[in-house]
Amino acid sequence: MAIATVVLVLVLRFPIAEPMHGQEVATSLPAESATLPVSVLGPWILNEELSEDPVLRAQEAAREGRWISSTLQEQARDYAARRASILVGIEDDSLLVLDGQGETLAFPLDGSWQSYDRPSQGRVLRSGDMLSIETVASEWLGVDTFVREQDQLVRSTHLRSRGLANVGVRFRMVYDRPGVDSASEHPFVDTVGDFPRPATILIVPPERGYRELLSGRVGFQTLVVDPAVAAVEYRLDGRPPRRIRQPRHRTYVELDDPPREQTLEFLAYNAEGELLGTDRLILNRIDGPATIHISSIRSEPGEGASAVLAGATVSPPWSAHLERVEFYRNESLVATLEDFGEARRARPPRTIHVEALIEDPQPNDFVRVKAKLADGRELEDAELLQEGDYRAEIDVHLVQIQVLVTDREGNPVSALKPEDFDIREGSRRIRPERLHTADDVRLLLGLAIDSSESMRPAWSHLRHVARSFLADALAPEDSAFLVDFDDTVRLLQQPTVDKRRVEARLGLLVPGGGTALNDGLLFSLLQFRREPGRRALVVVTDGVDLDSRSPWQQAPDFAERLGIPIYFIELDRSAKPVIEGGDLVSRTPDATLLREQARKRLRRISRHTGGRHFHIDLVAHDVSWPTRIEQAFDQIEEDLRHQHVLTYYTDQPPGSDARPDIRLTGRGLTLRTAVPLRAIE
Repeated sequence: MAIATVVLVLVLRFPIAEPMHGQEVATSLPAESATLPVSVLGPWILNEELSEDPVLRAQEAAREGRWISSTLQEQARDYAARRASILVGIEDDSLLVLDGQGETLAFPLDGSWQSYDRPSQGRVLRSGDMLSIETVASEWLGVDTFVREQDQLVRSTHLRSRGLANVGVRFRMVYDRPGVDSASEHPFVDTVGDFPRPATILIVPPERGYRELLSGRVGFQTLVVDPAVAAVEYRLDGRPPRRIRQPRHRTYVELDDPPREQTLEFLAYNAEGELLGTDRLILNRIDGPATIHISSIRSEPGEGASAVLAGATVSPPWSAHLERVEFYRNESLVATLEDFGEARRARPPRTIHVEALIEDPQPNDFVRVKAKLADGRELEDAELLQEGDYRAEIDVHLVQIQVLVTDREGNPVSALKPEDFDIREGSRRIRPERLHTADDVRLLLGLAIDSSESMRPAWSHLRHVARSFLADALAPEDSAFLVDFDDTVRLLQQPTVDKRRVEARLGLLVPGGGTALNDGLLFSLLQFRREPGRRALVVVTDGVDLDSRSPWQQAPDFAERLGIPIYFIELDRSAKPVIEGGDLVSRTPDATLLREQARKRLRRISRHTGGRHFHIDLVAHDVSWPTRIEQAFDQIEEDLRHQHVLTYYTDQPPGSDARPDIRLTGRGLTLRTAVPLRAIE
């Protein structure tokens, strides 16, 4: 039986060349592509407001009385799934077209036919400013026409049946270059269409000792990735601003002594003196994670039955208000408190002291105190009542340490107990309070994706694996954010518990441009700011940084100082041979040295922060590189599932430098990570 064939034609008309993704597009194309319009190359992002939905248009055509075959309806759904973005590029002797689902089709530039996995063939034809891509399939005929209208790309599509006349559907889609302003919810970033553009300026919190308060002359650095920034000023506690001569270097600010809470603001201006953006940092803010602690149990003399007065301290987080506090004797509710006055609305949140009278306590009774936050979270503490052993109120602070323990083979260990840890502050030995598993403490996961041009060969598989990783690694209460960097940096998704939003943003990534790895890493670390819970950052990159504006050592220093576990997945194509004039040319010593230096930095950062470094050769044939990418994500997921949070109470006041020394009591175990869970401000 003969198979009906169809020609899918993509016609692209571009009268003028256009910069690609914020940088100039290279014009050195293969000889066969000499007539190819340079402006065809580059990424385009769907403008949903101006575009028609292929599925809805097919449904409308059916309602208008035109019969639409099931095959055309399926093709309309396929267009809808792939339309979010499009990228046209050149590699070797092929034209590459990458769609919104990450699938890439390669067409030889000499016009010959190319077969694909799906029963189809394709070829590319050129004529002046018109580029046609013909795809031979079965049963249906599609014609895509791409026309440039000022700064937008208009894509008109006509799908029709091969064998049935007048059976078809038309729809129109409009694409933008990443670059049209719109609003943003995030306080540190503006948006550019579907792509948030980088915050103009971000303050890097200064280095300090453990629990140290800042005073006197303190050095500050900023992350400035916007080339339009020509001048920077800072303002302390609302005082008149002071100009900074070299904004990309360390700036020294005189803070009050003795230390107190102060607000530092940096302001960035362009050459015309217009304000481009600001960032603010609150210094010496004594505010830890959300905690509750029974601080005192005192005998309360009274008439008749004995009683005790139980006191507790509640430290609400920034992200939620305290709703109520409940006191229990064993399982019986004794008192409910809901009125906390101005302390409930204070910003930053104040530590709230509460107490309740418990009558007729019996030996071996428990006092339980439960705090309920407005976002649904609950905090709880309990203590055994032992007559004659009541204690007066003491000023204590809960310390939380994120830990990861491995065995002799380097595998993460579970089933740990508090007594497996030995905690010391100076010469004092401290009893661990609790050891929480990963299921008990929420995770904030940062995912930073290098979307430079060199990442394109692995793009389709990478996005698929990253989506699966987010779906498997995050529990319902966990949150994640997504950073995209090429020669600039964007926050595609601020921290959210909605995994679908992060996965959807992954679909907007389009490879193109250079690599600003250092800027991307520093920008990602700054997103953790005051977010609570466990933390980890995953960075996928080709490893070579050629476009960062921040000093190369700034991000590694900050990463090691924070101690947030950083996992690097390095995709390496350096072994791919270079062909010039038909001859095999070895790579330059400078390029090889640059990659080796970059790899050493990634290894150092991952080792010093308790993360891992995965080097994946995209050219080696011993193991499939897609399999190795999946294995790397699987190993990261395993680590995250075995993170624990160790807690203990200390009476060391804020500002003391009594850094905890944490060791394991069992043999054959290694403490790979021990990170205090404090805000990076």
